[in-house]
Amino acid sequence: MANNRLPVPEGWRNADLYLEPALDRVWTALRDTRTPERLARYYSPDANFAGSTFLYHGESDPEDLTHEDLLAVTLLDVKIPPRTVRSLLESGPTRNRVLELLSADRLPLDAKLEEATPELLEAMVQLYEFLRGLVPPTRDRYEVNWATAAKICARKRPNLFPVRDEVVCRYLRLWPSRYQVDWQVFAWIMGHDDVRDQLEKLIRRTADVSGTDVGDPGTLLRHLDVAVWMHAPHRF
Repeated sequence: MANNRLPVPEGWRNADLYLEPALDRVWTALRDTRTPERLARYYSPDANFAGSTFLYHGESDPEDLTHEDLLAVTLLDVKIPPRTVRSLLESGPTRNRVLELLSADRLPLDAKLEEATPELLEAMVQLYEFLRGLVPPTRDRYEVNWATAAKICARKRPNLFPVRDEVVCRYLRLWPSRYQVDWQVFAWIMGHDDVRDQLEKLIRRTADVSGTDVGDPGTLLRHLDVAVWMHAPHRF
């Protein structure tokens, strides 16, 4: 695949200045000799990480949002207010809208971020912004409502929505996080054949380690997030 810029809707932020620095940092993480061991720890069911459980806890219907989905999202250290949980799970206009935005007609199940069209990006925005609006900002500056929405989206379409937490965004020099920039950067990175090849090698190696569970090795955007998150500093 050519490493072309992602075609984006009119009026989106330009991400060109962020592309090369982020790619350099991704390669630093992927080439780190400690990355295979870190991935094995992350995907060990005996370790205290989300591992493959984030994507594969319970039956995850890609066009539905369930208790299992919300539990899986909390494994990534986000809080979902009780009122939001009720609005997402109980019948009503909020849940109906979310299911509409999650439909395969709008967000195809096999879609990948690096292959997204402007029309698909618009559909992604509608789901992400709707979910973000359901989680009110808190007074704690270390908690961000956008991360909750990003992680719900990533749970439902792991090859389309990057997880985008503060640790990863700071490491990739994407802080403060803005989804229009972030999505372009992740798409450009995933558009590199050599990045995907290296990720595939790392995940195959991790899957061969006794006692690990990587889930679907094909969810490369998710595996990229894990590799970067485990490499990045967690103190700012």
